[in-house]
Amino acid sequence: MDNRKQMLEIFKRIAGVAFALSFLMAIVLFADVGRQYISLITAKYTFISAGAVALLFNLLSFESGKHNPVFSFVYWVGSLIVFTGLVFFIMRWPFGVYILTGGLVILGGSLLLSPNRKEMDKSSDDLLDS
Repeated sequence: MDNRKQMLEIFKRIAGVAFALSFLMAIVLFADVGRQYISLITAKYTFISAGAVALLFNLLSFESGKHNPVFSFVYWVGSLIVFTGLVFFIMRWPFGVYILTGGLVILGGSLLLSPNRKEMDKSSDDLLDS
């Protein structure tokens, strides 16, 4: 079991680095910062590949998080749809805005699920109403 925890920790670190790289490329693509250092095509494909790696590794390790699994699953499915919408938007394929909007709605809906439901149930005894 210890090897599984180590593997999940490695997955999370890889996902974190890939997410950071993808975020930097999103800044290059959407804010026009750093275009003198990196070409638009390179930024597009780095964003897509690093984002896909980050989402894949986060989805592989989502059950090991501190939040309840339903919240994590809905959150990451929404994130995957948002990423797909961003890819459609960047590549100028049709329906990118609709996919992006749908993913953002799912992400917003996932925030209605309590990520720390167990902690909220335990802390309800500490209310000052009594």
